[in-house]
Amino acid sequence: MLDAVTIVGASLAGFWAAETLRRDGFDGPVVLIGEEPYAPYDRPPLSKKYLAGDLDDDRLDLVSADRLADLDLDLRLGCRATGLEVTSRTLEVDGIAEPFDGLVLATGARCRTLPDTEGMAGVYTLRTRG
Repeated sequence: MLDAVTIVGASLAGFWAAETLRRDGFDGPVVLIGEEPYAPYDRPPLSKKYLAGDLDDDRLDLVSADRLADLDLDLRLGCRATGLEVTSRTLEVDGIAEPFDGLVLATGARCRTLPDTEGMAGVYTLRTRG
């Protein structure tokens, strides 16, 4: 039985992993690590209403601040996981080795850019809120 769970990736998949743990009765510590400084948010609207200016920033959040607080997560936003040592069960977060019991890797993906398009007018790469 796991005593604690660390989730790397604070976007949709990471959030739902945490939500599912709580819904299924897990009451141990759940650490949610995200590289961005934002609480979990919905990415698809970034390329639609948000980019067009038709959606406020706070409408991107997956859940309300109250619901997020109810989940009792140890949110580590703005932190970067850069290493994993499976044998010793440690995760490097911002240069510090932290032990873990259970681990979920939900890091998502990075945007691919086309050659010679960086900085080109009218060409956007959408993956993050910031």
